[in-house]
Amino acid sequence: MNLVGKTVVLTGATTGIGRATALALAPQPAMLIIHGPQEPTEMVGLTRSLQARMAPGAELAYFCADYGDLASVVQLARDIRSLTHRVDVLINNAARPGPPSRSLSSDGNELTLQTNYLAPVALTTQLLGLIGRDQPGRIVNIASATHLSAELYLDDLNLAHHAYSPVIAYAQSKLALVTYTCWLSQHLPRPSMAAVSMHPGVIATTLLHQMFGAGGDLPEHGASNILQVASHTGDNGTYYDEQRPASPNPTALDATTQNRLHQLTLAALATVLPHGPR
Repeated sequence: MNLVGKTVVLTGATTGIGRATALALAPQPAMLIIHGPQEPTEMVGLTRSLQARMAPGAELAYFCADYGDLASVVQLARDIRSLTHRVDVLINNAARPGPPSRSLSSDGNELTLQTNYLAPVALTTQLLGLIGRDQPGRIVNIASATHLSAELYLDDLNLAHHAYSPVIAYAQSKLALVTYTCWLSQHLPRPSMAAVSMHPGVIATTLLHQMFGAGGDLPEHGASNILQVASHTGDNGTYYDEQRPASPNPTALDATTQNRLHQLTLAALATVLPHGPR
């Protein structure tokens, strides 16, 4: 898929890989909608940089939303729907590291699970009606290779009873996201849509350093991988290791696990999405 002239939504676009992706992407879309947790007044420098790179007549919009508050994610979806009738590519990049100790969101969910999994599912669900409406549409969920060694605690997704660590929480949230992507790829409302997930690389970001120490490639490397995958076609359900199709954690491919996670997700999002994920 050529991204020139498209409408693209990119979450978590203000720092790290997301910021690098926004800057690299800017020359292509006719409309670029970016998200971050910061107030718009704090993002003037970024939005000016993006506008300077964009094609004449292209539109840029920035929306603030706190993924630790599901009502804020619902409002983000409303803002996007009020701005455009079509989304060609949705890149769910927003994520956080696991906090040092187990923490709950205002919605009562383990904070890493909510930010990295429940919030992207909530946003995607509310935008499904816009994706692939008039032409092929694409959902790219940014996961992590850490999901390969993770376990999905379907009896305890909030890690109330299992041992907690920042890495365990982060890896489980990314495994949930990959599992959801595999489920979604089989339940898309239109054949013009595709859903994929990917590991963008080991990138030197604040998130990486907080959990794993120093090291990693530049954010621009991750951005290049994301834009390449965002441009693919004919790959619904694929998991990518950077730019290469790869096998995800076998848990993500298990239909019983997918359906059980789907039911748990319905319950977790019931208060903000009465109809749940599709």
